[in-house]
Amino acid sequence: MGFFGNLIGSVDSEVIANGILGRGEITNVSISSVTTRNSNGLVHRKCTFSMNVMIDNVAPFQANAVQRIPEIALSKITKGALVPVRVDPGDHGKVFIDFASELPTVTVPKSAGGSSAAHILEHGKPVKVVFVGSQPMKLKNADGIEMFLLTLTVYEGVDTPYQVQVGNPAPPSALPLMYPGSKLHAKLGNGPNDVVVDWAAGQAT
Repeated sequence: MGFFGNLIGSVDSEVIANGILGRGEITNVSISSVTTRNSNGLVHRKCTFSMNVMIDNVAPFQANAVQRIPEIALSKITKGALVPVRVDPGDHGKVFIDFASELPTVTVPKSAGGSSAAHILEHGKPVKVVFVGSQPMKLKNADGIEMFLLTLTVYEGVDTPYQVQVGNPAPPSALPLMYPGSKLHAKLGNGPNDVVVDWAAGQAT
């Protein structure tokens, strides 16, 4: 990709074809005045998409994707949107949105120290929570277990009950316990958001 390609926001075809498939969470969109029109009449505009990028077994990192996209697609790529991306294996700063791919499920690297779910389950303070809701995160932990964004109410083991949203791994055996109103055992780490459900302990009373 030469100077003119960079100027109008062309993607690197080699990265799109052979780059690592990952996911990007858009944190900012900067829209330029540079536009092109292709043969079918759609206007494409050069934009810079700042994002947090995740690929398998690599800590999340920040990158910018500079490329042109159809103007009609701009309303869908806003702050907080998740998009499939391709990452240059040799240069993780070279990232492009891959509109032809589906958002992949990414395996996150194993956490170290006191922030890991395993550490909190072993050393955390016992609490009880009420399951409010969940949604899949399209992430797996380092052990290959699917992760869910859980909405929980911590109601026992703390001074004042509170609600929290946390990402937790949930094995298939946990699925029967994931319904609104289900009371569960959990462990609390150093902060109020460090809540990990102890699925193996079963339901609480």
